[in-house]
Amino acid sequence: MRFPFLAAAIAVAALFGLTGSAAAQVAPIAVTGWTEDFVINDPAPYNLSVTGTVDGGIGNPEGYTWVEEGTYTNPNGDPEFYFGLTAGVQTSLTGNGTFEFQDFSANNVVALDGGASGTLTLDTPAAYEAIALYGAVGGGGKTADVLLTFDDASTATFMVSEGTGIGTDWFNNNADKALAVLGRASNKSEEGYTRLFRQQNDAISINESLFVLDPADQLKLLTSVTITNTSGSNGMTVFALSGGTAPVPEPAAAALLCLSTAGVVAGRRDR
Repeated sequence: MRFPFLAAAIAVAALFGLTGSAAAQVAPIAVTGWTEDFVINDPAPYNLSVTGTVDGGIGNPEGYTWVEEGTYTNPNGDPEFYFGLTAGVQTSLTGNGTFEFQDFSANNVVALDGGASGTLTLDTPAAYEAIALYGAVGGGGKTADVLLTFDDASTATFMVSEGTGIGTDWFNNNADKALAVLGRASNKSEEGYTRLFRQQNDAISINESLFVLDPADQLKLLTSVTITNTSGSNGMTVFALSGGTAPVPEPAAAALLCLSTAGVVAGRRDR
């Protein structure tokens, strides 16, 4: 065999994968621009705890929406534990880092009807290799555009394909699932909005859209991120923005690449 070293490297690469990469590492970015409160939480009456709902839309307190995890009064008047969101920093199931919820008693999402836009403005402009948005939609997959604006007034645009990342329905088991929420709730008006319907389902989730910036843009200071719901239907909610480093090749993959190159050189010398 003319190239034993190369053959061995190729065999190892085939076994372990030559193109492996380490996950991005992002962390919460402090921003302003949250537009609505879509998370039901104490105290009752619960119609006053939200400014809208995922299923009902902006301005409608009825319809299923997100709920803070805890014990509430069920439709029968009995206390019951409801699965939902927990406050603070969360670790994404994608392995790409962390994100943070806003105060559940204040505006905590960018809620977007079909065709609407919302802008998150960074408290402190900074340079990032990658950013991530966290959210979900109701009523089936949707599309979005994400516009990044930098301190030199230049921009970069990313597209969210239907049914991916923040355009994914809140019932899903996709690879971009960031958090298993497990439950949702809806107001019950008959008792003065003091009781809640609930639904528990392992598929109820928040999802991640990760965007890797071009090398030139990684050197610029990011000032704002604008999200546009480009689908014709309502129900898009964005909870968080994070930023940090882009995915990088695993050391093992880099070593295999070096071995493969060395094999080619060795093979040439054998001729």
